[in-house]
Amino acid sequence: MLFNTFRNTLPRCTRLLKRNISTGSEALTPSTDAVVENKRLRQHLALSYRLLDEMKLNEGTCKHITVMAPRKDGRNGEEVMLLVPGFMDNGGGLDWGEVTASSLLGLNSDGGVEEGEGEPELSAASIHLGLRKGRPSAKVVMHTHTPYATALGCLQDPSLLMVHQNSCRFLGRVAYDNGYQPAVEQEEGKRLASVLGDKDILMMCHHGTLIVADSVAIAFDDLYYLERACMVQLLAMGAAGRDALKLLPPDVQERTRSTIIDNGALEKYSNKHFIAHWNRYQNNNSNVFL
Repeated sequence: MLFNTFRNTLPRCTRLLKRNISTGSEALTPSTDAVVENKRLRQHLALSYRLLDEMKLNEGTCKHITVMAPRKDGRNGEEVMLLVPGFMDNGGGLDWGEVTASSLLGLNSDGGVEEGEGEPELSAASIHLGLRKGRPSAKVVMHTHTPYATALGCLQDPSLLMVHQNSCRFLGRVAYDNGYQPAVEQEEGKRLASVLGDKDILMMCHHGTLIVADSVAIAFDDLYYLERACMVQLLAMGAAGRDALKLLPPDVQERTRSTIIDNGALEKYSNKHFIAHWNRYQNNNSNVFL
């Protein structure tokens, strides 16, 4: 009898759970309510952690993706930087495949924990907080060590060449940092912001990559397609050598870039990609949004 009661209750609990989670289209709409917006951005960031883990685009538990959000208590219009805890009371970090919206930390501008439980990983707080002091408009920052993009950055010439339509997405958007330094102080984040300048993508040679964007969806989409572009280039170079690469004509490069980026196309197709995953996780009753 007790089992049947529990079994009959499950569908109702699932429906109630789903009603408390935004649909894909609702999730794209920012809210003027600080509490609601903090939760929305937590859900976006938590999903991106899960996706990068699922796609094997992370490296252990040490890389960093963050978003600036209103404090969840709405105090004085202040913001916090959301990120995964680096160290928890159980002695470990949080596996990216287990990140939830509520598990994220919220840091103040000095790196102090204002929301959540655990400690931030030092380089995460240093790079991202420092970078935002040099580039205040960087709402979302994703720093990873994805295999192909990182490998390209270890070459004598790390240039992303316009050999494929995915490459053209990044035409004129990439800066290169050859001044590798251990990232443990905010000053290094400020230096990286200076090297990044007005670009969206930083090839951190001998280290990894860093992407800034206005939304989690765009940053995730850029990260994904940057890795694909680097993969194609390195595979082609491996097959026949760098000198055998055939660059697209400059006018085709620009037209391709414009088609992918301009007139709202980047936001439209980034949202399409990200929300496809959002809907999949929601349909699977994942706890990522909780």
